[in-house]
Order: sequence, then structure tokens, then C-alpha cells
Amino acid sequence: MTNHNIIHPDRTQAPAVASLSIPDLLAYRQFTLPNGIEIVYIHDPAQEVFKMDIIFEAGVYHQPCPLIASTAINMLNEGTRHHTADAIADLFDYYGAYTDFNCGLHKAELNLISLNKYARETIAMLAEMVEESIVPSHELDIYLTNKRQEFLVQTEKTAYLARKKFCALLFGETHPYANQIHEEDFSQVDRATVENFYRRYIRNGRCRIMICGQVNDEVLQTVVRCFGSLGASHPTPESSLHSFHPASAGRYHVEKKDSVQSSIRIGKKGVQLQEKDYAGFMLLNTILGGYFGSRLMSNIREEKGYTYGISSYNVSMPLNSYWCITTDVNNEYTEATIEEIFKEIRQLQTHPVASEELALVKNFLHGDLLRELDGVFAQSDALKQKLNYGLDNRFYLDLIQRIKQCSAEDLLYLANKYWKAEEMYVVTAGIS
Repeated sequence: MTNHNIIHPDRTQAPAVASLSIPDLLAYRQFTLPNGIEIVYIHDPAQEVFKMDIIFEAGVYHQPCPLIASTAINMLNEGTRHHTADAIADLFDYYGAYTDFNCGLHKAELNLISLNKYARETIAMLAEMVEESIVPSHELDIYLTNKRQEFLVQTEKTAYLARKKFCALLFGETHPYANQIHEEDFSQVDRATVENFYRRYIRNGRCRIMICGQVNDEVLQTVVRCFGSLGASHPTPESSLHSFHPASAGRYHVEKKDSVQSSIRIGKKGVQLQEKDYAGFMLLNTILGGYFGSRLMSNIREEKGYTYGISSYNVSMPLNSYWCITTDVNNEYTEATIEEIFKEIRQLQTHPVASEELALVKNFLHGDLLRELDGVFAQSDALKQKLNYGLDNRFYLDLIQRIKQCSAEDLLYLANKYWKAEEMYVVTAGIS
């Protein structure tokens, strides 16, 4: 029987636009163990799992030669004094846990996701990996062989060549931020150097432990018991170790014979997140190339058809920052693409952004920031990064307000301040 009382929506009218909310920040707690290890945690009783990140001051910045930092952190699950690599893998597999390793410029991380009911077993193994790694020679050789093969594959890609050249120009060939690696570096890694780095920066180094999810008393007590006995030394302050030696701005090319496409990197020093211009620059960058509807995408992908994708982004690091436009195009479109990129930059330097576009991008950024804080695991990841700068997630509340207050005139000023053509590095990789 037909129900004639059903009211159908009027699909000729767009639904009302609701105001975006302000992020609801979860409270975090922190304390320090007697050995100096800092514990930071966010408790969410609705979860059945917890995530644990051990963050060491053991990144590329501290290594004595290439590949040592990444090798040391990735060897933690390759054998301890009491367990082989297979036994470690079997234990985590048995308990349904997941581990991961990451090496950045300043930090290296060991990550664990585990069910709460197996916290004692999984956390104990994590602590054993940190305290009793033996860097087995056979596993080290296999790891380096695999990484060398991955490196050789990467060096065949123009995108990799352009990115490495851009970083070398911006920071200096020998600076850790450039992270230059050559094939011969893999054969020069020796077990003694990896072990020494592990002992100083991981087993006895400064670290912070982040825990989120179902962080009950048993999880905390297990962490304190397993990690409270670790030694904690203080590596040499990193600010005194390396200085930047940027090259002159200008046009640079990396030749890659037989390449059917060219990779383009255009950029310069960026804006660090502690700087007053950071919010406005984020907004400006998003308009230019920071989302799918950006001006670069609309022009160079949608209108011209030169590329499948083009984007711009700003990266803030503890000691520096960079801003970059990146794309891959057919060789025949390289020069035309570069010309169109600078044309879009000049447009933002000479014409105020229309109010409709400005409102659209502000809303996009607001929503993007909300996604960064969606749930306990996302908030913990965000907090992990902000603590490196002496900040916490209240940073996002301030950032949203500053973006809201940014005017078209502010963007004109920032475009002219930060995007001077004579300060840009223009890097291409492919056939000249």
C-alpha cells in the first residue's frame, strides 16, 4: 500500500551549510620516570586497544655517517639476547599485535598497537627489543641488501632525483636535512657503528613514550616496570653539530636519459609553525596548490592537461623549514608548466583572492584540521609532533582562529613576502 504522507525533500535546493565545530581536545597526562623517560598518555575507555610510541632522539641528524640511524632502529626486531627475529615476530603475531619502525630527521620511533589483555606480554617484548638488541650480522646483511635494492629502484625515478637535488641545494649537500645517500654507502655500514649508535641513542638515549587508547592502570604499571630500569644519557645538543650551506637560488637540472617524463620541484625556505605568519601562509599555500581544487590543479591539470597532479606544501622542522611545488609532466610540457606555475604565483601577488574562494578554502582548512584531531589516536599523533616544539594540541585552536581572521590583503602581503622569484630554486629531472 502506498503511503501518501511521506514528505520528499526538495532536491532542487542545496542543503543548509552548517558551521564547522571547534575541535574537542582530549586531556593528556604526563609524568617522568626516575631515569628521565617522559610518559605522555591520553586515556579513552571506549577503546579495546592501546597504541604506544617510543620516540628516541636518534634520527638522521645524529648519525655519524649515512644509513646508520635508520638501520639501528629497524634492527630492533631482528634479534635480542633472548629471542631471535622469528621468535619476536611469532610473539607479536600470536597476540595479534602490530609493530612498526620509523626514522626521521631528528627522531626515530618504535610503535606498538596491541590489545589491552595482552599488554604485559607485548610491552615486555618491546622493552626487551630496546634494551637487549644484538644487531645480528646475518640479519644486518639481509636488511642492507634489501635497502640497497630499494634505493636502486628509487634512483631510476625522476621524482626521487629532483627531490634529492632540491634538498641538497636548500640545506647543503652534507647537511643531515639533505640526507644524501649513495650506493657505496650501503657497503660501508658496519655492525660496530650500528651497535655504537644503538647503545648511545636508543638503549641509553633520551626518549619519550606516548600511549593512547585504553590506557588503564595495568598498561601504565607495565610501562613503568619495563622501562623504568633503562639507562638515560644525554646526547650532544644537536644545535651545535651542523650548519646550513644553501646554494644560490636559480635553475638546476638533473639529467636522466631515456626518461619519458620530467619531475619539477620549485621552492625555497618555508615558514616554521612557531612563526606568526604560519597560519596565513598555510591558507595561501592551500589556495595555490594545497588541495584538489587549488589554482595549480585547476590550471595545469584540469585546463592544460599537463599533469595528473600537482601540489604545493610547507614542511616545518625544528631547525628550518621549506616550501615546495611538486609535479611530474611529459618532457614536452616542462617549460610550459614552469611558466604557468609562476603565472599563478604572480596572480596571487597582484590580485586579491575573491571572497567566495577565500571562504571556501578557509572552510576546507578548518575541516582538514578537524580530521587531524578526529579520535584519540589522531590526537596522540598530533600531540607527539607538537611536543617537539614545546606546544600541545591547543595550537590547533589558535591556528583555526588565525586562519579565520586572515584577509585577502594579508594574503597579498604574504605572497609578495615569501614568493620572490629570485629566491626560488627551480629543479628539473629528466631529459634536458
